Amino acid sequence: MRELTLLCAAYSISLFYRGMIAVIATDISLDLALDEFRLGLLASSFFLSFALAQIPTGIVLDRFGGRLTIGSFMWFAVLGIGLFSIATDFYLAMIGQVFIGIGCAPIFTGTMLIIGRRYSPQRFAYITAIVIAIGSLGDLMGTTPLATIAQWLGWRGSLQLIMLVTALIALWCLIGLGKDKPLATGETLGGMLRGMAKIACIRGLWPLMPIFLTSYAVLMAVRGVWSGPYLANVFLTDATESGYIIMAMSISMALGTYLLGSLDRRFRATKIIVIFTSGLAVLPLFVLAAYPDKGPYFAMSAFILLGLFGFNYPLLMSHSRTFLTPEYHGRGMAVLTAISFIGIAITQSISGLILAVADAAAFSPTEQYQILFIFFATIISIATLVYCFSERNGNANELGRI
Repeated sequence: MRELTLLCAAYSISLFYRGMIAVIATDISLDLALDEFRLGLLASSFFLSFALAQIPTGIVLDRFGGRLTIGSFMWFAVLGIGLFSIATDFYLAMIGQVFIGIGCAPIFTGTMLIIGRRYSPQRFAYITAIVIAIGSLGDLMGTTPLATIAQWLGWRGSLQLIMLVTALIALWCLIGLGKDKPLATGETLGGMLRGMAKIACIRGLWPLMPIFLTSYAVLMAVRGVWSGPYLANVFLTDATESGYIIMAMSISMALGTYLLGSLDRRFRATKIIVIFTSGLAVLPLFVLAAYPDKGPYFAMSAFILLGLFGFNYPLLMSHSRTFLTPEYHGRGMAVLTAISFIGIAITQSISGLILAVADAAAFSPTEQYQILFIFFATIISIATLVYCFSERNGNANELGRI
């Protein structure tokens, strides 16, 4: 129980960093003179560095275990949020985001590795969903509470407060997590790198790649970046009202994660649940594309449905584990996490470019976000269609033939 509490705390701070920009985007943009494209780049830099850092973190996780990796890397996040809080231009803020991404990189992968070594495969998705659901408190802190603290301390002061919290959690993880003995593979560094490359060659995983690239990416683009600007630009909501609406989406994401994990535990039909819920997640995006200016609470309803059915990441990871042997779990989940977060970085950058081009073409804010929601719905629909051709259960022995 103590370990799960610590993992929830670490994951909660990681979730906070993923979505914090949405609520304070207006203040940051004004203070640092950012347009939509640069705001999208700033948000995506966290996810891109997070993705690239999966290569070393995957190796370190398999070599040294979750406790040392999570507890040590989090100090990069402490440095990054400190730099972000004192940034006076786009570039220093981006450097801060890069360090935050590196610091958070092993948290979720390490959490899944520890859970995978402590619990049976049948309970993996369920326990992971519990950690995500509880850890989502960090996501909630990045909504109205962050907006309230930012009004009191300013956005810089609020981030400096989070820096102290991150440092405490990092120290807590180093001291409090139990021993996590890595599997003794005897591999050299070169061998471990070749092992990561082998994972990308597993043909059974290929139909899962598009949904790894797009599903969580769209969720984080809406929740983490554009929900706040959309509400402010189209409906003229202030930071507090936007915070409440985004909080509702965050709550639905937490509930949805637990719901999907419970369904998977009960029916043992991961692939079918992913396909069905992905289809349900696409619907509110098409609704927003059709009615982008119906009102802020109509938009909130769509956000809630997207959050409730769109967070299928734990189920995708559970499905992917069936293609991996135990000694490849750390690297395998790191590679797949990297793919997912590269998708987030690409999606946020492209979405920022879409809005910037639409703005330059004199489209109204309503029309700009209409185009954005169509883009989001389309890429998830295509990815889900490809996923339909995946194997229901993988064959881990395929790794030995590569």
